[in-house]
Order: sequence, then structure tokens, then C-alpha cells
Amino acid sequence: MSAASLFPKSPEARLTLGVLALLLAVRVAGVVASPLNLYADEAQYWRWSQDLAWGYYSKPPMIAWVIYVSTAVFGDTEWAVRIAAPFLHTVAAGFIFLAGRAIFSAKTGVYAALLYALMPAVTLSSNVLSTDGVLMPFWCAGLFLAWRVRSGGGLAPAAALGAALGLGILSKYAMLYFLIGLALTCLVDAPMRRSMMSKGGALTLLVMGLLVAPHLAWNAANNFQTVGHTVDNANLGGDLFNPENAVTFFADQLGVFGPVSFLALLAGLAGWGQKDARGGEAARWLLCFVLPVLVFILGQSVLSRAHANWAATAFPGASLLVAGWFAGHRAVVWSSLAVNTLVAAVFLIVPQLTMAQTRALGIDNALKRTRGWDVAAEQLFTEAERLGATAVLVDEREAWHGLDFYGRARSVPLISWRRYSGPKSFSEREPLEGPLAERVLVASVHAGMRPRLRSDFAEFQPTGQVRIDLGVRGNGCPITRVFQLYLASGYAPAERTPEWEASLDGQKEFAEPPCPARE
Repeated sequence: MSAASLFPKSPEARLTLGVLALLLAVRVAGVVASPLNLYADEAQYWRWSQDLAWGYYSKPPMIAWVIYVSTAVFGDTEWAVRIAAPFLHTVAAGFIFLAGRAIFSAKTGVYAALLYALMPAVTLSSNVLSTDGVLMPFWCAGLFLAWRVRSGGGLAPAAALGAALGLGILSKYAMLYFLIGLALTCLVDAPMRRSMMSKGGALTLLVMGLLVAPHLAWNAANNFQTVGHTVDNANLGGDLFNPENAVTFFADQLGVFGPVSFLALLAGLAGWGQKDARGGEAARWLLCFVLPVLVFILGQSVLSRAHANWAATAFPGASLLVAGWFAGHRAVVWSSLAVNTLVAAVFLIVPQLTMAQTRALGIDNALKRTRGWDVAAEQLFTEAERLGATAVLVDEREAWHGLDFYGRARSVPLISWRRYSGPKSFSEREPLEGPLAERVLVASVHAGMRPRLRSDFAEFQPTGQVRIDLGVRGNGCPITRVFQLYLASGYAPAERTPEWEASLDGQKEFAEPPCPARE
């Protein structure tokens, strides 16, 4: 399949390519110019990329592979870690255009591609590298290729569909929702069923299986570490009925897909919109990739909790649905694009603002997780060298990852304290033991953890603080990341029993005084 056949020189293809290229250029410039530090998750993925494998503690391997390539070319910088994100979403939008053109019309393909490219979640995800961003090109390619298979495209699209499925699973387990959608299309759509119950369908499954097999083998050799973490993340051990979370779920999706887009999706589901016979057939097919995700994540939110982005895979198909249903109602499509463009402009501008500017706007709190890690790492590891510390010990996963990336040239090891009997995050994989435990600089960010840390050492002497200014809250209170420092030795961790936990509940050391908000 040549590039010319994928993108013929039609007015719609040229328009789509032009707009996506412009968006890509703007987003790449934004990523390169951004002064923000890495998020903890980005720093974690960077650490994984230093040791290529078929799987990692909490995610499949694709995101680490992507970072390995980009940092090998551009170096270990924030923008190099993130630079793939806008390219990945541009590719995804291109596949949405192809799918829209194949399923509906070229004009619908343009609308769908722009609805996808400008949705708030995609705009935000183009500024940082996340597993959603890595997954989306394969999901969107899967939609296009599945329709090609349905349309009798032959063995080549079937093999390509298998590759998209396999690579998608290696990006994020949410790709399994696509398999559910594929199974549903076989139930409700006779052409799809015939196509998958053929040599092409067998080839799709074979290619997918060959790509996923090494990851499954890695999981088996590592006690199904990634799968286990994914199950734990569902958090189904508490109160299993929280109906109020349904309201939060729908409100979140207004922000993920865009307010007009999501309301248009709901209106289309209710039967309002342009639906001819072909549109009804296509809509039924696309709904197989949209409704299961929304229903499942809604159920998850009611049973426990669900992050806003967990339903993100519903919205490539939703972009196609909204574009198809409302192609004849331009006011709906253009108002959605206009609102999302305004949101995109905000998401592009805010990361470029100085702290003085964000302080004046009262939005420092939204950026606090991406500030100050470079300064903190420099001060903490300088202090560790001055004191002759054998290790720096922190009591928070996020702190470990931030200090790990920005202290990557350190000579003193960085260890994450284990509150429980075994590691509960990737940051805790290396225990504090042997020579590392002889003279430890403890850098604690949690007042409530300090008595527990103290109980693990024979000597535990305060030795100052590192305070990092992160801005000001909207109520005028300062946002400060405080590392309380101790010089500790005689490491003999207490047995992690319920009695030990209970004996220290409610105790704190060096707690920050509450801030009296300005009137």
C-alpha cells in the first residue's frame, strides 16, 4: 500500500495534512520550549528506557522503547523524553481521517480527524508522554484497518490489523477493549463476521499473538508483575457502590472529549443527528468500539474510582461517530472545533508561562508537580556528598522519580523507603541494606511518615531542611515542597505488623504549620 494510495491528492486530504502539520509544528515548538520539569510518571518511564525489556513494573514496554529512541537521538532532556508525543497523536489523527473517509466520506474524515486532534485530552497528551499517547496511533490504525478487513481488503490489511493490535497491547492493556469491540462487531455485523471467520482473521490473530508472546513470557518470568499491578490499580477492595461517582465520570468526559463534542455524542446516541441507512450501519459498527469502554469505565467509577483518562479509547471512535452523525449540521461540528481550539490554545500557552505569570493567574497549584525537582536534586545530592552519606532515602514514590531523573549524574545512591514488608512501587525495588545503610541522609516529605522512619534506625538526627518554592495557591498560601533532612545510621527495620502501624498512627514530626488564608 503506497503513500499515494493512502493520501491521494484530494482537497480533503490536503486540508487534513495541512492542518495536522501546522498543529504538529506548534506542538513540537511547545514541547521544546516548555520550562516544566518531567512528571513523576515520565521520569519513571525514562528510567525504564535505560534498561530495555519486554515489560516493566506497571506497564507494557512500548513507552520505554519510544523514550529510548528519542533520548538516544536527542539526549536525556525533558523535551527529548516528550518529543514523540505530538508525532504519535498526529499519526493517530491521520488514521482517523482514513477511517472517516472509508466509512463515511472524505469530508467526514476531515471533521473526524480534527475532532480527534483538537480534543482536550489529545492536546494535553501532546505536551507530555503518556501511555495513552503511545497507544492511540495503534488504536486509530486498528479502526481503519478493521474496516478495510470488513470491506474485503485481503490478507495485507488483516496482517496489518494484527500488528496494530499487538503493538497496541504492548503500549497499554486498554487495547484489550479493542478486542472486545472487534468481537462485538462480529456478533452484530455480518460482513465483519465473515471477514474475521476466514484466513484473514486467522492471520490477524497470529500476527497479534506473535507480537504479544514475548511480553507474556516476560510477565510469566516476573510473577506477572505488570498484570498484577493493573489489577491492583482497579482498587476494588473498598466500598463497592459509589453512585455519586457517575456524575463525576460524565463531567470528566466533558473535559476529555470536549464539552460540545461529548454532548453531541450523547445527542447522537439519543437519536438526534443525520443517520441514513449507511450511517446507521456504520454507527452500529463504531459503537462496538465506543460503548463498551464508556460502560466499563462508568461501572468502574461507581464500584470504586476511575481517572478521567481511563475512557480515552472511546473517543477515536466517538470522533468518527460525531463527524458522521453531524456532517450535515455544521454548527455542531464547528462549534465543537472552536471550543476545543480555545482549550488547545490555553494548554499550549500555560506551560510556557513564568512562575510570576502563573502566580498572577492563580494556577500555580496545577503546575506544582512539574516544578522544582531539578533544584531539589542539586541541593540534596550536594548535601549528601558534604555529609559523606552512603545513600539518600526518600519516603515518596513521586519524590524518588523526580530526584532520580534530575540527579542522574549523582554519585550517592537514591533509595525509596519501604513502609510495607515488600516493594509496592517500582521506586522501591532496591532495598536499603549492606553498605548503603551505614550513613543515610533521609529526605522526608511526609510529616506522618517520619516517626515510622525513625523507628527503623538506631540513630536519627535532624540536620536541616531543603525548601523548594513552587508558587502560591489561589487563597494566597505558599506552595512549598519541604524535605526534612535526617542523618541516620543503625538501620534495623521494625517488623511490618498491624501493631507497628497502629502504634505510630497520628504521630508527626516537623509538620508544616497551617497557612492562614488571606481574606
